[in-house]
Amino acid sequence: MVKVLDCTLRDGSHITNFSKDVILDTLFAAEKSGIDFIEVGYSMPEFITSKLPNSVVMINAKNITPVSEFAEFVRVACYPDEIKKAISAVEDYKSQGFGVFLHIMTADKFEDFDYLKSWQNKDILESLYFADSFGAMMPIDVERVYKNFQNCGFEKISFHAHNNLQLAFPNTIKAVELGAYCVDASVYGMGRGAGNLPIELLFKYLNKDYSEYLKLIKKHYISIRKENYWGYDYKNLIGGLENIHPSKVKAIE
Repeated sequence: MVKVLDCTLRDGSHITNFSKDVILDTLFAAEKSGIDFIEVGYSMPEFITSKLPNSVVMINAKNITPVSEFAEFVRVACYPDEIKKAISAVEDYKSQGFGVFLHIMTADKFEDFDYLKSWQNKDILESLYFADSFGAMMPIDVERVYKNFQNCGFEKISFHAHNNLQLAFPNTIKAVELGAYCVDASVYGMGRGAGNLPIELLFKYLNKDYSEYLKLIKKHYISIRKENYWGYDYKNLIGGLENIHPSKVKAIE
């Protein structure tokens, strides 16, 4: 069975500052629902004072920083031209005792497969992640990118979808069918711009109990969405069609 990573608190932090109550209730829902990994953000919340099981912190390769000892995993995110720096960081975090993910953004634009194939320490990874960062992929693209990384010798490959073209769900299903190790989703699809795959939909597809997430949506995320909009709209659609960064989408007239 494919594993699931709840990325709500990290992706959602792009558009709102979560209160302590929302963070704790989201962590509780994830735990009760049997989530495999919970991504807490770019740093651990200051009120977390002991190691949080299966917790993931994301670090960008362009800004490598120390990680709280209370995190269990570090996900190092990089654009294609940052791959060497990212791998160096992954190896360093692993030496510090963290579990590690290598997360390649705009993976449909990645070309340096020879370098990845030659990397000798692939086995230190919990998984290699590839992301449809601008929500531009079709299922056929997911399959192409997945197989490219598979041909580099990676056995555990995971996927992070964005929903600009309303394809986060079918793209994730394609990744699952290909044998993905883990896939990402967020509560109510929360995330910057068009958002991500709604975790409650993924749970329906995987025949998992989504009741805790429905409670969480009613308690917090309906009101959060009213104040901090994310989802399908004209600008985010153009972002997906043109495969461009959300920062450029904002300038679209």
